[in-house]
Amino acid sequence: MKTVNCIGDVCPIPVIEAKKALRENKDEKEFEILVDNEVATENLTKMANELKIESSVKKLDTMKYSVKLTKTENSLDHKEIENYNTDHATSDNYIVVISSNRMGGGDEEFSKSLLEGFVYALTEQDKLPETVICYNEGVRLTTENEKTIEDFKALKDRGVRILSCGLCLDNYGLKESLKIGEITNMFKIIEMMRTKHVVKPC
Repeated sequence: MKTVNCIGDVCPIPVIEAKKALRENKDEKEFEILVDNEVATENLTKMANELKIESSVKKLDTMKYSVKLTKTENSLDHKEIENYNTDHATSDNYIVVISSNRMGGGDEEFSKSLLEGFVYALTEQDKLPETVICYNEGVRLTTENEKTIEDFKALKDRGVRILSCGLCLDNYGLKESLKIGEITNMFKIIEMMRTKHVVKPC
């Protein structure tokens, strides 16, 4: 059995690495993909279904999963596997873009609590976002708001990438106060918004 270690990798990397293993090991029948988030297990299972490869998911530990892929006589042939577009397995993914520390234009405190509720509700979704991007005053959610910081930590632990605009952090003097996630730039923000389904609460 061929084992591929994708611990620490967010989608679509586990799907890409799994396809690479399938492509490079034509005669191998069984593959084990190790991942640390449920999104990856879902996308690997979706890929397997589309390739008519049997799959099973086993939870090994907290935030550690083994996805077993088994080729059978009913699986697509090797050429079809080679031509498989890994975007198919992650097309249901979405990103969340937050540009403010409040949701809507009503009462300020209510609008802030409404956005906190939105971020918490994200943690309860069956299908988690691939990435959460915070820019403009949205960076206050990754630096100042303890409620959203904790919820973002929970999302990050489940494989969601949390990004904050570096220029925005600088503008508000918050770069040294970043509590969760990574710093990104406007080029990458545009690239992700251009290529992904975007959910934008504010």
